[in-house]
Amino acid sequence: MADSKLAAGDLNEQWLATELNRIWLLAERALRAFQKAQIRPQSNHPTMAEVEMTLAARRAARFGRPTEPEDEEALSKAIADVEAQLGALRKNSVIGRLTTSLQLRPLEIETLVAVVAPHLDSPLADIFAILRGSSAGRRGVDLALITTLFRLKRADRLTLLDAIDPERPLVYWRLLQVLPGESLEAYGSMSHRAMRPTFDLISTLCRNDQLAPELGRSATLVTAALSIDDLSFEPDAARQVKAMCEAARNNYLTASEIPWMVFYGPLGCGKRAIAARIAAFGGRSLIAFDPSAVADRTTLDDLLLRTQREALVRNAALYIGPLPSEMIVNGGREFLRRLSHFTGPVVLGVDSTEPPRLVSRRPMWELALRLLSEPLRAKLWENALPMDIRGQDVKVPSLARAFNLTPGEITLAANEAIAIARREGVLVTHEDVRSCVARRLRNDLGEFAKPITVNVKWSDLVLPQEQMDRVHEFISRKRFRDRVYNDWGYGQRVGYGTGLIALFSGPPGTGKTMLAGLIARALDLDMYQVDLAMVVSKWVGETEKQLAKVFDQAERAHAVLLFDEADSLFAKRTEVKSSNDRYGNMATNYLLQRLEQYSGVAVLTTNKDASLDDALQRRLSLHLFLEVPEIEERERLWKSFMPDRAPIASDVNYHQLAVEFELSGGYIKNAAVRAAFLAASHDAPISMELLLVASALELEDMGHVVWHRTEVAASRRVVDSAQLS
Repeated sequence: MADSKLAAGDLNEQWLATELNRIWLLAERALRAFQKAQIRPQSNHPTMAEVEMTLAARRAARFGRPTEPEDEEALSKAIADVEAQLGALRKNSVIGRLTTSLQLRPLEIETLVAVVAPHLDSPLADIFAILRGSSAGRRGVDLALITTLFRLKRADRLTLLDAIDPERPLVYWRLLQVLPGESLEAYGSMSHRAMRPTFDLISTLCRNDQLAPELGRSATLVTAALSIDDLSFEPDAARQVKAMCEAARNNYLTASEIPWMVFYGPLGCGKRAIAARIAAFGGRSLIAFDPSAVADRTTLDDLLLRTQREALVRNAALYIGPLPSEMIVNGGREFLRRLSHFTGPVVLGVDSTEPPRLVSRRPMWELALRLLSEPLRAKLWENALPMDIRGQDVKVPSLARAFNLTPGEITLAANEAIAIARREGVLVTHEDVRSCVARRLRNDLGEFAKPITVNVKWSDLVLPQEQMDRVHEFISRKRFRDRVYNDWGYGQRVGYGTGLIALFSGPPGTGKTMLAGLIARALDLDMYQVDLAMVVSKWVGETEKQLAKVFDQAERAHAVLLFDEADSLFAKRTEVKSSNDRYGNMATNYLLQRLEQYSGVAVLTTNKDASLDDALQRRLSLHLFLEVPEIEERERLWKSFMPDRAPIASDVNYHQLAVEFELSGGYIKNAAVRAAFLAASHDAPISMELLLVASALELEDMGHVVWHRTEVAASRRVVDSAQLS
């Protein structure tokens, strides 16, 4: 590979040296004709003595000895000899690719070389200055100068004028720039408009192995392997990709009507990688252009056009993506018009789960790249986290089940976790991977919801066995979702409504939020509580928009959504008597529809389930009514809320507390914490007296009338006196 690049570089150098030699001979022949006509240089031009010294030095280098100036016949013969060499050199060098790819005419090649020559060999500019004559307004290389150099006839001059048409390749593809005239008098003739090469042309001629620096910020040259075996696809996508690769291999993509390919799917699903593999099967490299990497949007059109030219010159396929939404509005007509001159294969990438609407006369070949199934995700995690660097606590099945990630996201998260572990000299842990996944999935969900962390264990939850079984069944629906919906085919029967929606209702403090947190932990997911103050708006339609963002971001973040006090959002629809009723019903209608389309996990909690809309019941995967626990359950709760390290007095009777105070789990927790602070203020252990006082205070705060027993009242007086001191 290195030898072939070196050979190509030598060939380009030989071609360029031969082209410059020819231009020098043409310039000298024109100069001799000027001398024969006794035309003298202007005062601001180099003197003839200076020019003759330059020409003498070139002749000495060419013949190996000093020689006298050549006459026109000798110069014409030398020009013919050089042109005989140029045929093969032009065909096999970079100019040959330019000619073929951009369909350049012979005079356009001559124009290009003449314009570039004085920039590569500066003494030529002195001779060109003399050949331009006495016109003060002329400068640089113009069409009149090219006519003089090549002794063009009238018909050729018309063709030469067409060479600088804005729609012809030299100007359209930004190879040459025609400078604007400074005045009508100086530049009244198109033949006197100066031209100069663009930096892109210089880069193409001199640095063929890489893109121009400015293009390199938004475009990438990709060379891929001639295989797709290492890529992961769902069966339908795999069949289409194989068909596209075979079409490329059989030169179908080089036909006059090349079908454009449209790849759509979530970010990171491998659209660019697949495009590069298909290009490889056609014997091409790929140039990938990323519109989002263009900082100055005013330069987007120019950079896109120059990238197209690079793809044509290199015989590469062109990948454009991800396409911003503004580029595909109205069917993308304006954007597709910018590709009208491109004759190579095009792949358009769209980060969307829905097919984009693109209107074009050109045939389109669409490829839908869906999120991978759980077994394929597990396979990717296994490959991304080799056993020799993976800790024993890494649960690959849990990662594959919990996070519906794309191949790109899995690779990035795994690489980040490996880098962190190597830096610390340890194996990759499950927590490392979870943290890296969380960083990759950070999004705008925090604008409308806040993360909730529940630091409890299943042993802290007190539920009847029947309800606990239903909770485990709910969790299993997430764990075995892929098997049932995909492997067993139930997804084709259900269609939508595959999300998991749970409703926990009951009095305050019965553990509704705690149960939601335990479910999130069992599924290895984060939990976000929807902030109603940020979501609900007084403006018509704004609540629905905010809720749409919440659901979209939750699906993206793979989080459990918690709707606390759900009756405020899912209230019963009422008879429409005013505009407020109508808009209130619209919000409930939208929520019910969006909840049915939601593919993630959502938990609703309320202590007013009678206020919920009846249509919500059909959409629920689980509905539990959590009642105030019985005596035995309350005793277990009292014990669970007393930490092992806490100083517990020997007189504490949990059974007595459970019998005397009919409290739910939340209030039992509050009473236990309150008793702990009372004990800390006394610098004493947590005694039965303090627990009785704390429980009585909780009942009072709940609005209950508490009949104080003598010992309780005495204890409270002791506590009050201690606090006052």
